[in-house]
Amino acid sequence: MAELTRKELLLALISAGERPRLSGLDLTELDLAEIDLRNANLRNTKLGHADLSLADLTEADLTGAVLIGANFSRARAVRTNLSGADLTGANLKEAVLNGCTLVGANLANAQLTFAKLSEIIANEAHWRGASGNGVNLAFAKLASCDFTSANLSGADLSGSDLRHSDLRGADLSYANLSNADLSHTSIEGTNFTGANLRGIFHSDVTLTDAILTGAIMPDGARFGEELVMTIR
Repeated sequence: MAELTRKELLLALISAGERPRLSGLDLTELDLAEIDLRNANLRNTKLGHADLSLADLTEADLTGAVLIGANFSRARAVRTNLSGADLTGANLKEAVLNGCTLVGANLANAQLTFAKLSEIIANEAHWRGASGNGVNLAFAKLASCDFTSANLSGADLSGSDLRHSDLRGADLSYANLSNADLSHTSIEGTNFTGANLRGIFHSDVTLTDAILTGAIMPDGARFGEELVMTIR
């Protein structure tokens, strides 16, 4: 049960000034749709299953916040700090999170369809089972992440840093990975059907049982058929 009602929270925000302090509060399941939370201190705040659709969280601090099952659809959270936050099963469809910090965050089973997450810093984050058709992760820092069984079909991962990440069983069909760094990644069983792999860095990568049908390979040639292939 949330500690405050929506009306009480709005009144508190009016008197709080430019940097409202809401850290540690229990706002579970609260309706926060379309609320202006820019620059807010929401560290360790409980926002499980809260409705944050169309809310503005630009440059807010949600370090360690609990956001399990929260609705972030079409929310704006540019340059927001979500380090260590738990976004398990959260709905981030069409949300704008460009430049966010998500180091060590948990986005397992999150919905990321057409979300904008370009240039985020999300090293060591967990994306297991996340679904993000068309998600924009261009130039994102995603080193040492867990993407096992994630569906990122059609995603833009161009120029991203995926070093040491686990992509086993992930669906990256028709994704754009041009100039991405896949060095030391685990890619067994990954679906690269129709993906753009032009110019990728792949030091010490073994594409064992990878699905490469129709993929554009690092040298620009298109792979013609599915087979077991090793690149060293």
